[in-house]
Amino acid sequence: MCYIIITGGSIVWFVLSLIADMLIVSAIVTPKWLIGPNPTFVSIDSSSSARLLSQNDTQLIVPIPSVRYPSVGIYTRCKVMHSSGYNCGPFDLDGFATDNSVYPGAWKSTMFFMSLGFAVHSITVALTLVTCCRQSAFGKSIHNMTGCAQVVSAISIMLAIFLHPLAWGAPRVLVLCGADAEPFYPGGCSIGISFYCAVAAALLCFICAGISLKAESSNMRMRVKRRVEEGNRLVCIP
Repeated sequence: MCYIIITGGSIVWFVLSLIADMLIVSAIVTPKWLIGPNPTFVSIDSSSSARLLSQNDTQLIVPIPSVRYPSVGIYTRCKVMHSSGYNCGPFDLDGFATDNSVYPGAWKSTMFFMSLGFAVHSITVALTLVTCCRQSAFGKSIHNMTGCAQVVSAISIMLAIFLHPLAWGAPRVLVLCGADAEPFYPGGCSIGISFYCAVAAALLCFICAGISLKAESSNMRMRVKRRVEEGNRLVCIP
């Protein structure tokens, strides 16, 4: 007979695991690991952001200037392009075989470990839901296996965070941040929100691994067992 057990610990575990997964995705896809020091003023003429002024009964469209900073991530970048103005998009890559002067080797490793951490942690998010109706598999606790996988994900993300600054002396970074940039010193650049998202994701993965133990104990409480023995298929306990 299938039982669905939902406790406060399991809900907190699932929600925090999902938030950690979203932080990992944000760190991968957003181009905000390093932000350049030189702003670019971009004129926006779209109807949603332009102001209409009346002068001698004539409507004039006055563009609103917007300040943008060039930046780079591990998958995307934002920069000024002469043909299309300010542009954000993925690197022009042919995979990991791209020359290191274009896509630094340390960033290739960062991308690999971030993707590995994301893949492993995404599986754990699904397993947190599985634990609501099944507590063990192959004689092992699913909670414990999931917690261990979340530790592996956190370690993978921490490796990515450590590897990224190794490329801060690469030619691409020197152009963006200045000639004084070097590994672990970004020169004139500032560290962007994507880097902090990766740090927060790693910490949250470790926290989720700890919460997995609490979620398991809450599912094994006497109140839960009593409800199951009474024949309740859906057991919800705070």
